Amino acid sequence: MTLTKFAYSNLLRRPARTLLTVLGIALAIGTAVALLALGRGIYDSLGEGFTERSSELLVTPRNVVDITAMRLPETLGAGLAAIEGVADVSSELYVFTSTSEGDHVAVAGVSDSPSKWATVPIASGRRPDAGRAEVLLGDVIAQTLGAEIGDRIELLDEEFEVVGITAYGTALNRGVAVMPLKVLQEASLRLNQVSTYSITLDRGLSRDQQRDVRTRIEQEFSVVVSDMQEIADRLSSDRNITILKAISKAISIVAVVMGGLNLLATLLLSVQERTREIGMLCAIGWNDRLVVALIMIEGLFIGVLGCAGGVLVGIGASSLFSSIPAIGDIIAFTPRLSDLVLPLAFAVPLCIVGAAYPAWRAVSMLPAEALRHV
Repeated sequence: MTLTKFAYSNLLRRPARTLLTVLGIALAIGTAVALLALGRGIYDSLGEGFTERSSELLVTPRNVVDITAMRLPETLGAGLAAIEGVADVSSELYVFTSTSEGDHVAVAGVSDSPSKWATVPIASGRRPDAGRAEVLLGDVIAQTLGAEIGDRIELLDEEFEVVGITAYGTALNRGVAVMPLKVLQEASLRLNQVSTYSITLDRGLSRDQQRDVRTRIEQEFSVVVSDMQEIADRLSSDRNITILKAISKAISIVAVVMGGLNLLATLLLSVQERTREIGMLCAIGWNDRLVVALIMIEGLFIGVLGCAGGVLVGIGASSLFSSIPAIGDIIAFTPRLSDLVLPLAFAVPLCIVGAAYPAWRAVSMLPAEALRHV
């Protein structure tokens, strides 16, 4: 019998304990994978949401990362449009509010620009009329509020008629209510203010010319001009998101360490129970290297099975969360390769360390003493 088969047979002698240890490691790895996917999903949702709603470039205030705190004067639009190389300018105002039932709603006010409204896909109904208390609802927020076309909902202490349902593809935008900019400015008491400007540049501009346009805008108006990926990077540095991602990583590390300790406890107990057996192996000529290899192989068997099961648990948990409307309709929750590599890269060495101490305990026993053990 080979050393590998011997180690495998030892694990099968205690199937319940082996299975529970594998499950413990799998749950630890699965938790880490799911939490890392959550942290990255928040970042991805921000980037995809802005890419779907905005043009080539986004103009935002300096030193502000919270989109609801961004404020720019509405008069800035004319100055941006006058810049050579700028083909189109549109604006949006973002406000968070709640309904009379306490449901939180993100509201976007869209300027009366054909190019801007062209980025608002309408699945059913029609576009709100300018100057009227009418609103479009994303399909997710409509489902949450139980609202249909023709219903009236209360936002910002005013009643709005639902005139359509949007058909955005990203989770972030499916929870947004959309109305004309002027209507939202009046309802939120933010007259002549916008949160961002979307800019489309003239076609045919070289990269150097595009960079020159961005530089001129930033210098002339003291603002920040970013593409969609850059704005997502800025928003992902928001303190709340940073804290959430840090918590996810911390819990992931704790979960993986607990899996390693579970393996350590199992192997240590196994060594203690097999003291007489190990003494007999030493007595018939097994050297320390073979005994250590036997224990390490058993630990690697459990660790590899636990890591493989953890990947499946993490993917399954992510799919489960994605199917829950309250979670999956807001945050992209699909693990990527990077979410799998990090827990595994940390767990496999931890499993080796977890097997090392029991192996040392096994070879530290004198054969005569081990044989006297009952």
